Amino acid sequence: MKVTETTLLNARAKRPVPLTRMGFGGAPLGNLYRKVSEEDAQAALQAAYDAGIRYFDTAPQYGLGRSEERFGVALERVGRGNVQLSTKIGRLLLDCEPHEVTPEAFVDVPQKRIVFDYTYDGVMRSYEASRKRLGVANADILLVHDVCAFSQGSQEASDAKVRELFDGGRLSCLARIERCRRRSRHRRRCE
Repeated sequence: MKVTETTLLNARAKRPVPLTRMGFGGAPLGNLYRKVSEEDAQAALQAAYDAGIRYFDTAPQYGLGRSEERFGVALERVGRGNVQLSTKIGRLLLDCEPHEVTPEAFVDVPQKRIVFDYTYDGVMRSYEASRKRLGVANADILLVHDVCAFSQGSQEASDAKVRELFDGGRLSCLARIERCRRRSRHRRRCE
């Protein structure tokens, strides 16, 4: 297997996403278990890019936004059009008091707390905040993060979150995100 080989994700779609066989996961760049300097984070992203990796994945959870911010710096350097990018929805990062910070396994994080939110407004707010941290108009892949029984505390709670996402036409937000993505490719502003 060559790192630079690509395969199409969802090859039957109108616009399949070409992904390199190997991707770069951004959790460690959010200071997972230990602090990573900005210099080391940027060096890791550059090394992956130089090795031919073109699929990069991050999430708001990773360092309470720190990983997405670091990816944003690298994307400025390598060019957004040269990579495939995924991030996630399902968690909002809210400003909070120091004793309310929810770092989980991440260290040296911003003063934020995580709130699960799979509603239309929550999905849109999460995506908009990610785009801002990343400094991009869109992500190529948007994943639903941690809707599992482990993260939600029980199968019943997980099922409720899935219903929250799918019931009542809430998936229209994903269609809106896709329209925004298409518009941004044509340099029009998405409202």
